[in-house]
Amino acid sequence: MKQGVFAGLTALMVIVAAPAGAQVSNQGGPVQVGADQVHSDQNTHTMYLDGRVEMLQDNARLRADHAQILYAEGGGDIQHMEAMGNIYYVTTDAQGQQTIIKGDNAVYNKSDDTMVVTGDVVLQQGQSVMSGNRLTSQVQKGINTLDANPTQTGKGRVKMVLYPAKDGKPTAPTPPAH
Repeated sequence: MKQGVFAGLTALMVIVAAPAGAQVSNQGGPVQVGADQVHSDQNTHTMYLDGRVEMLQDNARLRADHAQILYAEGGGDIQHMEAMGNIYYVTTDAQGQQTIIKGDNAVYNKSDDTMVVTGDVVLQQGQSVMSGNRLTSQVQKGINTLDANPTQTGKGRVKMVLYPAKDGKPTAPTPPAH
């Protein structure tokens, strides 16, 4: 699995599982991981990263307070990942456009290729910014939904500040594509 498991926000989710098959960037390549403590349980195929977690790969960086990764037997594909506390993901596309995703928690599930970021979610691309409480991304399909207070019907609003592209059309920030 040399290509990124996730697309944009996804970036957050598909990070380090086991030494082989880890992905933070859709560009692939080696992954540099740092944390105050790392614990791996080969019996449950789980890796725990605790304290100042940082993962770097090619043009992508993920930071969180903690992460828990469930990987396939034999170490490889990420099956499920949770990043908790002060989520910060940044990537730069080929045109130099930076996408930043911030939130409180993020969960990626390979089985349905879905990533969900919750808490105070901010998605920024260039000068354009969107904020809400839950970002749901169907990674490969490129379908993304940003909600405000999704558990309370009719409460809250998604907020956006959109800056027009050079062609004059406003562009909403979107998670990086796969």
